[in-house]
Amino acid sequence: MKKSIIVISLSLSAIACAEESSTSAPAIESKAIAQTTNTPPHHQGESLHEQKCTSCHRDEVYTREDKMVKTMSALENQVNNCMRGAARAEWTQAETNSVIDFLNDRYYKF
Repeated sequence: MKKSIIVISLSLSAIACAEESSTSAPAIESKAIAQTTNTPPHHQGESLHEQKCTSCHRDEVYTREDKMVKTMSALENQVNNCMRGAARAEWTQAETNSVIDFLNDRYYKF
């Protein structure tokens, strides 16, 4: 029952973020970041994460005891789900990988 409530809560949060992001001022496009030179991939992932992911959730989603991401594959799936869902991120594969690497290096350590 507790997991169902958490999943429903996260789903509602994602919907609210999607609605909020569609009415808020646009963030710097990820393509602009990709065009900057000499940007280390890890830094790029952190910047992309900051632009798209933190509007819906903070670090607690990655560090909570009952986190749902327990493998690298699950992390990749979650980032891809968020991109298509609430974040509406139109990242290249390289940008997506940089976000996954950033999250893994910072929080998961798979």
